[in-house]
Amino acid sequence: MSFLLVAMMLTICYEVVARYFFDRPTIWSLELNTYLLCAYAMLGGGFTLLRNGHVNVDILYGRFSVRTKGIINCLTSFFFFIFVIILTWNGYHMTVESIQYHETAGTILDWPLAPTKIMVPIGAFLLLLQGVVRFMEDLTTAVTGRPPKGVEAGGMFSRAKEE
Repeated sequence: MSFLLVAMMLTICYEVVARYFFDRPTIWSLELNTYLLCAYAMLGGGFTLLRNGHVNVDILYGRFSVRTKGIINCLTSFFFFIFVIILTWNGYHMTVESIQYHETAGTILDWPLAPTKIMVPIGAFLLLLQGVVRFMEDLTTAVTGRPPKGVEAGGMFSRAKEE
């Protein structure tokens, strides 16, 4: 996904140079970056979950034991799965409609929206797969009382005191 950031950076730099040095702004740069940002945000969710990068409020959570954290994670993963399944389902239908009706942006460039909209169900499905992996780790932790192997310092179980 970091290659999308490079592409976004290059197009923005091109736009700045074209606009301020040559007085020739482009129409396509902002629109392209909007679509790339959508792809970046949707496809990066699973990787962010893998790296424990999502926002987590741990006012009380950080004080719990490893086993209690695993149990809480298993219980709250129900809400995660409901959200991601609904996002995948609705994203799929949104994409199918966009393809059926040949939906376009409605701007001067009139780009098709289906390639961008398909990132929603793909990204949500990848997030769902990573959520299943996380759930299995949490279930193992809830049963055994030990964090998963390979959890680095700074991970979700790092503050718990090992017994």
